Amino acid sequence: MAKLQFFDNFKAKHPVLFHSILAFIVFLAGIYTCLLLADVFTNHGEQVKVPDVNFLPLQQAIDKLEAAGLEYEVDSIYNEDYKPGIVIDQVPVANSMIKAIRPVLLTINMVNPPKVQLPLELTDMAGSDGITTLKSLGFKNVTTDTVPSDKAGLIISVSVNDRQVVPGTKAPLNARIKLTIGDGSMDIMEYDPLSDIDRDSLIQDQIKRGLIQIEEESDE
Repeated sequence: MAKLQFFDNFKAKHPVLFHSILAFIVFLAGIYTCLLLADVFTNHGEQVKVPDVNFLPLQQAIDKLEAAGLEYEVDSIYNEDYKPGIVIDQVPVANSMIKAIRPVLLTINMVNPPKVQLPLELTDMAGSDGITTLKSLGFKNVTTDTVPSDKAGLIISVSVNDRQVVPGTKAPLNARIKLTIGDGSMDIMEYDPLSDIDRDSLIQDQIKRGLIQIEEESDE
């Protein structure tokens, strides 16, 4: 009774302060309730150990994650150093402790390598520039050979898996690309469409028609 009388007296003497304290208490109670609900809906404290699925075929990796009660997401890249269709990376890493609602990101190696267009300007490009350009596009298996040509150091033709192709052709990234480069050993010969007989006949005809005049040398 004494405590109730004290609160009644305090409320009567300090109504503003009393309601402020009451509002603060209600505010703290609301925060505490929200934290309790968050724990319930986010399975606070319930964590799952991430299994190691690296280098497993995708379906086997999915089966292991589902058996552990984990969700997953899948991304893919191409890396010729690994077998196609296997997991080459996982996030979070194996043996991590995570909440069951957090998905595990799996990166798999593509089954089929992507195709990339060969640059249209590849022919007549310097051989070293062609190699650099192709490797920057992701082609790793690039070789060269040389043939006699007046185009010293320039790419004359391109072959994909031993088959000559035109620039602009799409080729898989694991294809064998061969650049044929000129060695500059040949000279460009001047083209003359007339034979000696044709040339003499043409000159005589032009003399008759007065198009060419012959000056005779004087005795002096």
